[in-house]
Amino acid sequence: MKRNTKLLITIVLLLLSLSISYLSPNVAWAESGSLKATNFQVDVKPEYDDPRTLVIYQGDFINPGTDTIKKDTLISFIIPKGAEVGMACEITAQGGHDCQPYTTQDLGDNKVKLSWKITKDIAPNQKYPAYLEFYYDNGSSAPNKTFNYIFFPTDDIDNLDLNIVAPKNASNFVTTPAASVTGKDSKGLDRFSFNYKNQTPKDNVAVKVDYTKPDNIPSFDKPQIGDNNPQSASPGWNSQLSKPEVLIPILLFIAILAGILFLGLNKNKQPAQGAYKGPVSKKIGPVSKKLSKMEAGNLEKRKLRQMLLDGKIDVDTYKQLLAEIKEDSRTYK
Repeated sequence: MKRNTKLLITIVLLLLSLSISYLSPNVAWAESGSLKATNFQVDVKPEYDDPRTLVIYQGDFINPGTDTIKKDTLISFIIPKGAEVGMACEITAQGGHDCQPYTTQDLGDNKVKLSWKITKDIAPNQKYPAYLEFYYDNGSSAPNKTFNYIFFPTDDIDNLDLNIVAPKNASNFVTTPAASVTGKDSKGLDRFSFNYKNQTPKDNVAVKVDYTKPDNIPSFDKPQIGDNNPQSASPGWNSQLSKPEVLIPILLFIAILAGILFLGLNKNKQPAQGAYKGPVSKKIGPVSKKLSKMEAGNLEKRKLRQMLLDGKIDVDTYKQLLAEIKEDSRTYK
């Protein structure tokens, strides 16, 4: 492959790589404005329907300022590093889950900031309900299990409810500090509840959990997608590709890159200007009578080599003429 073709392909691949990075959901978006949670609930459910711990964030945010928070502003949450995100969604007026593509940013210290772009303007005092669900490995092992759960607020919260649900067949379940309220959840599991007022991003909430359980078998089977869950459980970026406003620009960009590559390859197939188009005399040019036969032969070889480098003859013609010059040199001896 010619040098120009290699260079063209390298440039196209670089542009394609940059475009993929730009279109990727993991590209950092600009963050502006702020939200405030009037009510926020965190449910922590170890070994609920998975050997890992299920965590659910849900709450009503409002715009506390006097200016409208514009569409595409980020809303962010902090989750454990390595967590598997199931749903990251806005809650619609009908109560459905409109899940969004999200970005992640490693904050260090086993923390990741997850963010998505708000899809509509939020007027002052207007509500914005949000929902986030993920699984993570809390690092505990049977039979005497222990782990620390820490909630890191990213916005001011007027009222925070933290619920920790004990797995089925767990015994000696203890939280430190002790829960303010205990009871049963909708599935009959023991629930330990905490309530906090007027939380800020500086007010982390930490609870230590200890219990005894001889195995890692979850309390319930995980529901299959579509079973009692009409919304998609793993929306993310792929769902956005079905939207014309996202898919069409991507396809157009790829088509343009393919066209540039095609034209570049065809251009390199055309003969170079001044290229050899017919037989070339074995005598490259006049030779001074003062030169010896050997010197004349060497001069013709250099001129022949230069013609090859300049693209005036091809390799086969070069070899043919070189052989004739060598034959003449042997004849003159």
